[in-house]
Amino acid sequence: MTDTHSLNSWPQPYRLPDAEPYWSALSENRLTFQHCNECAQAVWPAHSFCTHCGSRSLDWRQSSGRGSVWSYSTIMRGPTPVWAAIVPYTVGFIQMDEGYFLFSQIDADPDAIAIGQRVEVRFVQRGEQKLPLFVPCDR
Repeated sequence: MTDTHSLNSWPQPYRLPDAEPYWSALSENRLTFQHCNECAQAVWPAHSFCTHCGSRSLDWRQSSGRGSVWSYSTIMRGPTPVWAAIVPYTVGFIQMDEGYFLFSQIDADPDAIAIGQRVEVRFVQRGEQKLPLFVPCDR
């Protein structure tokens, strides 16, 4: 299910400055997230302050890369030619084991995906940027 389309034709994500450590880690096949040192909550998307307690004491942590499918939708008609070339594809919210939600592609047969299903991260090169996508796992 992973793409083989021309790497140069993929639209690129909008990169907010607060999330630069996230994008840099992806280029090294690492998934990271912000963590608040005051209230110990995961903070995602990245911010300059904790969205739970307001603290500015944040650091970046390595994610396990594992979580559960919280919701998903299978796209049957791509919005642009590059996405139309790989339909059907599935996107969804993954509830990460660290307590945050990540919106991503799920690389599996759409009929084999279920709410609550365990998934783990893989990385795919899309244009100039590596991105996370998730695949089913047994754990």
